[in-house]
Amino acid sequence: MKRLLDSDLELVVESNFIYLPLLFDLEIEKEIQTIFRPGKQIENSVQPDLKTIIKLKEKYFIKALNLYSLLENYEVINAYDYKRLRNDCLLKYQLTGEVDGIFLDETLRIILFQVMPHFIRKNRGLIRKKLSDEEIMDLINKKINIPGKYHKNAETFQDVEPLRKILESLENQTHSFKPPENGILTGRKLRDWVHDAVQVNVLKGEHLRIAKALKTRKQFSQAKPEHIATLLYIADTRALEIDGFGFTRNNSYKGEYFVYKRTKEYVLKDYYARSYLFPECRVAVSTYSPYKPFVIEKYKHPFLLGHKTGQEICMKDFVPPNEFKAENVIRTLEEGLTAMRYGYNGRKRNGYHSLDKMWVHIPTIDFEDYRI
Repeated sequence: MKRLLDSDLELVVESNFIYLPLLFDLEIEKEIQTIFRPGKQIENSVQPDLKTIIKLKEKYFIKALNLYSLLENYEVINAYDYKRLRNDCLLKYQLTGEVDGIFLDETLRIILFQVMPHFIRKNRGLIRKKLSDEEIMDLINKKINIPGKYHKNAETFQDVEPLRKILESLENQTHSFKPPENGILTGRKLRDWVHDAVQVNVLKGEHLRIAKALKTRKQFSQAKPEHIATLLYIADTRALEIDGFGFTRNNSYKGEYFVYKRTKEYVLKDYYARSYLFPECRVAVSTYSPYKPFVIEKYKHPFLLGHKTGQEICMKDFVPPNEFKAENVIRTLEEGLTAMRYGYNGRKRNGYHSLDKMWVHIPTIDFEDYRI
């Protein structure tokens, strides 16, 4: 079917049916001549008003496929093309799954406007100035170079008129497509019609989401375009980092994130006061319980049991919170960072591992490569 629709082969549309060119051999030619002798009619027991074979411009065509059946089954007939058409249609109106959800994501709002301001440098001097949501978005725009395509998408997002017209048409049941006119057309012309019809069907199927999207976008109609562009960028990349503070999407749980802060390099001392330089790592907490601090990268440390990714930090007296709130995220991150950078006591060797090798050596993680 794909080859047929991508070709210049002449087809015929008649009463919502596609007729394909009839290939001849000697036996078929004899039968055709018999069928089309004067006064002879071709019978169709299912639909007597439709001919099985028709003749146009001295060419014969045989009935093959109902146009509407083609549309109803197009997702199965040509799954790749259908997916591409659907994505193009939704992208055209910024209706992809993440776009509108990002504007109503309360978890993300807490991270952006309550947690992030605590960890990033907002102004010079010792006084911490509390910023409004708009000022925080301005700050993000200054620190992050948002690609131009997101600014174009922001224009599309804020132009609600196309969506309003689509919704109005759908509600009035006038947003439909007409079948091609009867007669000869090429496979490419039929393909263009199919593509337009598929996109109309996609919009019909998205009726409820279009209504929700329109309501959401009206709420942000007065927002700065650059702020919209930033949120669209986050929706697409699923991550953001500023001044060592960041978040990234938790792929295991929809709508959840890992929130993290980088430690930078730091030094720990062993029993003999020898120094060990530890590389930077990201201490993180999930927005999905349990709310315990962990290290994202493959990493070794006296407070980490192994040398692998995603390890929880051992903190003896830490009681993890049981609720996702900004203050809980901030406290958990700060305690995790403090434990990594300052919690190890070389004299007490208080951890899963000791920086220095003990006389009675038990196989453990080795830190000699960190010693300076």
